[in-house]
Amino acid sequence: MNLIYIFADQWRRDAMGIYDPLVRTPQLNAFSQKAAVFDCAISSCPLCSPARASLMTGLQPIDTGVFTNCKPGIEAQLDENAVCLSDLCKAAGYRTGYIGKWHLDRPDGSGGWDAFTPPGPRRHGFDFWYSYGTYDRHNTPHYWDTQGRRIEVHQWSTEHETDIALRFIRQEKKNNFVLFLSYNPPHSPYNLAPDTYTALYEGIHRTCHATAPAPDGRGDPIPAAYTDLDRDVIRGYYAAVTALDFNIGRVLRCLDEEGLSENTYVVISADHGDMLGDHNRIAKHIWYDGSIGIPLLIGGADVHPCHCADPVATPDQSATILGLLGISPTKQMTGTDFSPLVRSGTPVRQDSALSVAFPSSPDRIEEFRQHGLNFMDYGWRCVVSRDYKLVVDKGHFLGYPHRTYLYDRKQDPYENTPIDHPAALAQMEELLRYWMDRTGDGFLNSYAGPSSATE
Repeated sequence: MNLIYIFADQWRRDAMGIYDPLVRTPQLNAFSQKAAVFDCAISSCPLCSPARASLMTGLQPIDTGVFTNCKPGIEAQLDENAVCLSDLCKAAGYRTGYIGKWHLDRPDGSGGWDAFTPPGPRRHGFDFWYSYGTYDRHNTPHYWDTQGRRIEVHQWSTEHETDIALRFIRQEKKNNFVLFLSYNPPHSPYNLAPDTYTALYEGIHRTCHATAPAPDGRGDPIPAAYTDLDRDVIRGYYAAVTALDFNIGRVLRCLDEEGLSENTYVVISADHGDMLGDHNRIAKHIWYDGSIGIPLLIGGADVHPCHCADPVATPDQSATILGLLGISPTKQMTGTDFSPLVRSGTPVRQDSALSVAFPSSPDRIEEFRQHGLNFMDYGWRCVVSRDYKLVVDKGHFLGYPHRTYLYDRKQDPYENTPIDHPAALAQMEELLRYWMDRTGDGFLNSYAGPSSATE
């Protein structure tokens, strides 16, 4: 069996036609009819590098060493000695390839947060490499290839990376292969999608139902430059998703043409979402569903079409990938393997999933250290069940008042009004304690309980 893992940066779950007919994704809509669709997939950390590290290692974000984005002035890159999915796949005899955004290495002066990952252990067993660190000029991307040569390109990055992916598939079609295809769009800037796709959304209006303002200081405020969100953000974002859909269709057609559809799993997902104006916020790094909710569809090969409503987080994806390929996980990997559900519809139950965020700026991390505190015990933790979402927010700096938010996911899917429900709160706090114990997270060490500030 082969496996292709396609994921896009900052792609929220409902930005897909099967959830919102406003978004034009005909290829994904058709794919979903023959796929296992996970309707409550969440990012384990709604930030690029921590989510990617969690995916590649199958570990919870607290265990990867990547607690924030790989950026200058901070040590948070993926350890070259970490055991990744690619290492396990290569050891099992698969040809491995990585195309697109990596964002798991320390910036090296290539520009901004970008990073060159040299041939060797920091590439974690990938035989074929056509990648970069992080670079948001979607129409003029660059890459480093397997030999370490830098390649400059003047082409929409999603289209170019798909070209490279098709070449990889055709070259490796006689081998068992695992390919990761990592698109950067629909990540901002939002106005770079090709005109062909942008024209489809001329005059669009997205109705925002998540209207309650986010707590002060949490998440990313909408920049003043975006005076018309539909024009400045939504149109370009949805256009990028439609371009993404078209190119995923190219991958699927290639598999058909090469006779590989029956022995290739295709997994489609994202690292995290984008708020798109929900709760007067944009981008990510907050606990609302626009930020942590991600697409997850698995099709191809012997997949049993179904929908799964159980919460599924990033390490569960890792475990499921290994399960589909028949590769044993390491003892440190904690995810739930949903491959029995994907293959045969056999129920795999999971009551809850965890998403987290940590303080990330060097000055605030140093402030915690000067007070003898572990900065990793702060930030926020979010537990999602089928019925409820619990958020405990201890803040990203000293002196932040601890706050607790409980949402009824069925009655209030847009998370506008936290509820006062003692029985549900007790149930969800028990789940939070379970996750903190399971992951060795010290977050609850100084938590005073919901009475400190319930909103």
